Amino acid sequence: MDVRLSQQLDQVHWKLAKNGVFSVKSMYLDLINSVPIPRSVNIWKVKVPLRIKVLMWFVHKQVILTKDNLVKRNWAGSRRCSYCD
Repeated sequence: MDVRLSQQLDQVHWKLAKNGVFSVKSMYLDLINSVPIPRSVNIWKVKVPLRIKVLMWFVHKQVILTKDNLVKRNWAGSRRCSYCD
């Protein structure tokens, strides 16, 4: 952890996002690019909000319905990525 002492007010900075603000997307990208979680039981012991625990569990079980996963399930919608086309 990087700690700098100063007379300024404390600030919280989320290192996984460029703007320093927490987002589910930044958490998701970090989770899918990190080492696998050994057991899903450990997810429920982490001290984060329930919605984050549920997201982590979905990632662990590989059930997030991203477009690539939807296509694997014969989804009839557009296959183009909404973000990068």
